Amino acid sequence: MTVSRRRLLQSLALTGVGNPAVEGAEPAIALDVLRNVSAAHGANLSDDRLRVASPVLERRLPQLRAFREVEIEDTVTPTQGILDK
Repeated sequence: MTVSRRRLLQSLALTGVGNPAVEGAEPAIALDVLRNVSAAHGANLSDDRLRVASPVLERRLPQLRAFREVEIEDTVTPTQGILDK
C-alpha cells in the first residue's frame, strides 16, 4: 500500500506534529512518530526511508501550521475532486 504525501501530512497534522511545545521553537519530527504514522497506513517504511522523509516534512511544518489555522464552516461540503480511491 502506498502512502500519498497528502495522507501523510494529514496524519501528521492530526497528531499535532505542527503544534510546537515552545512558542517560536521548531520541533523536530521524531523518528518514532514517523514510524507510527507509516505503520498506521500499512506502509511500514524502513528507518532509512523515514530519515530521508523527515527533513522534507520538517520544511513543510509552517504549511501544516497555516493549514491547521484555517477555519472551514460546516456548510462547506467536500469537493468531488478529493475522493479516496
